Amino acid sequence: MLAHIALGGLLGTLARYGLQGWVQDRLRAETFPGGTLVVNVLGSLFLGFLVRFATGSTVFTPELRAGVTIGFCGAFTTMSTFGYESTTLLADGQYGRAALYVTATLVGCLGGVFAGSALAGRLLHGGG
Repeated sequence: MLAHIALGGLLGTLARYGLQGWVQDRLRAETFPGGTLVVNVLGSLFLGFLVRFATGSTVFTPELRAGVTIGFCGAFTTMSTFGYESTTLLADGQYGRAALYVTATLVGCLGGVFAGSALAGRLLHGGG
């Protein structure tokens, strides 16, 4: 199981690095951490889907489930970075951007888990 978690962690870290940088480059916004926001929301969607789907079907072995949820999602999402970037925005006096970032992250991540879980439920129960 540890090998699955380690491999998932490696892949999650690389995916985060690539996606976060790609989004940040596209936004051309040095003062708004949009890359971290996108990673956290997508990671929440993915985790919500995986936990519901993996526990409601026999598609995932316990080792694979641990590798994807603990390893990949654990390395892919970045709440510590979210905390740091939020406090940096506040320390820089960017209160509006900080409020937008915190609100968008919380709403987006909670919505991502809800949407991912609902999607998995539809797949598991044939649309119902």
